[in-house]
Amino acid sequence: MLPTYLMNKGWLYDSKCKKIVAEVFNDIADILEKGSYENKIKIGLTTLGSELGEEEIIKAAQLAKNKYSDFEVVLIGPNEVEGFTCFRADTEDESHKIMEKLLDEGIIKGCVTLHYNFPVGVSTVGRIITPSKGKEVFIATTTGTSAVDRVEAMVKNAIYGIIAAKACGIKRPKLGILNIEGAKQVEKILLEFKNRGLILIFVHPFEVMEALY
Repeated sequence: MLPTYLMNKGWLYDSKCKKIVAEVFNDIADILEKGSYENKIKIGLTTLGSELGEEEIIKAAQLAKNKYSDFEVVLIGPNEVEGFTCFRADTEDESHKIMEKLLDEGIIKGCVTLHYNFPVGVSTVGRIITPSKGKEVFIATTTGTSAVDRVEAMVKNAIYGIIAAKACGIKRPKLGILNIEGAKQVEKILLEFKNRGLILIFVHPFEVMEALY
């Protein structure tokens, strides 16, 4: 949405608006000429803290770089990696401070990190490839706390997982509930949502475990 109109003339004269319009046309020209958008959204990735080791995180960054053209991965960690913009951090705590700084300054628009103390109400949906079958699965959620109450948190996590899966192009994601404590209460609430029109496809926990292992 363009910000300012001169009411008497009905046209844009603000210099910032002119700049925005010029940038938009330049971006359109780049897309038409090169087939891709050059001003990619930058997403941070901290490389420390994974039980799989830093090498696996960097491999994931390289896979994302090769697969997707609409965003750029920015690495935060102890090593320089060829082909990536990197910010040096030698500890997890330092990584998180640099991540926060980059977010505050608008250098990155989001970040994937580990062992970060999110405030209550913030959680992340994990997207993984299962080791045994190579099947893509969403785990809702992997870090953070959706709510203080377990049942409320699990219900919210189920909805978050469905949203994430649909955002990634899965039109009819299936949902399995793995937690034992509170699982029946969660299922009852979700079934009520389903009766009210929410499209839910449940699978048995055994089917979920089979997919994972």
